[in-house]
Amino acid sequence: MSESSRIPVLIMLLFVITVQLLALAITPVIFASDYRVFADPTSTTNPVVYMLLILAFTALLLLAIKKKKSWIVSGFIQISIASSIYYLMAAFMPPLLALLPTAAVLLLLRYYPEWYVIDAFGIVVCAGISSLFGVSMAILPTLLLLIILAVYDAISVYKTRHMVSLAEGVIKIKAPLLFVVPRSRSYSFRKDPAPVSTPASVDAGGNLVFGNPADSNQTSSSQAEKAGGKRGAFFLGLGDAIIPTILVISAYTSLPAGGFLGINLPAIGAMLGTYLGFLALMTTSRDRPQAGLPFLNSGVILGFLVGCLVAGIAPF
Repeated sequence: MSESSRIPVLIMLLFVITVQLLALAITPVIFASDYRVFADPTSTTNPVVYMLLILAFTALLLLAIKKKKSWIVSGFIQISIASSIYYLMAAFMPPLLALLPTAAVLLLLRYYPEWYVIDAFGIVVCAGISSLFGVSMAILPTLLLLIILAVYDAISVYKTRHMVSLAEGVIKIKAPLLFVVPRSRSYSFRKDPAPVSTPASVDAGGNLVFGNPADSNQTSSSQAEKAGGKRGAFFLGLGDAIIPTILVISAYTSLPAGGFLGINLPAIGAMLGTYLGFLALMTTSRDRPQAGLPFLNSGVILGFLVGCLVAGIAPF
């Protein structure tokens, strides 16, 4: 990893750490609310339902991109964003009142999608989505979901490559589904030209787009994109922060409390495993697009299992 890319990568890692800490902080409120993604957290059909929704959502977006109907892509993304914000806000305030911050955030993202606005939004929404899914799924369904998504991510990047096309479409319309790390203080995401080339490999020149589509907001797979020269920022898809954090929250709520500051060892192990998986991803070959979830999910699962072993907790 070159010096020019090391700092942005560390900032991206900091985003992931912040998301997980914030998710843990808001989980008691989410857990106490009646909002759940799945009625039965222990059902092993939950990952299947989740995966079917992802496939249907992805197919619709790819069809819209192929037909050059960017307004359809934008509409689906706006609906997903609005739903995510609303359900998060509704856990902290009356449902009717939650419409106000939801509308405010949507207007801000629509008319002023600058990088720091998108980053702040990304941290909050990632924490909220992770917490909502984490309290809605027990350990076994969560592990099954992460394994399924890791396999799907690898297939979609290395075999079918349809997530490459989806990534191009999402970035072209500047959808707020990415963390943005500017290369310079003068950088403006709003004025950054839309990508025009095929996603290439992660390189040392700053032409980076990291991420993963396999989450409820459909972010792009870990990969880089060249746009005829150095791009002005590094990007990290929200899914790479959301998906591993679901297991962190599931471990935190499903297993006995304890450990450090009330966070049990399996959850702590899952957090540390996420960070190791992320760093492993950043050291992979730069000559082709890389799928993020095989690294991140492997890391978070292994860290979780080690935490269970150290704590003497049987997770099933």
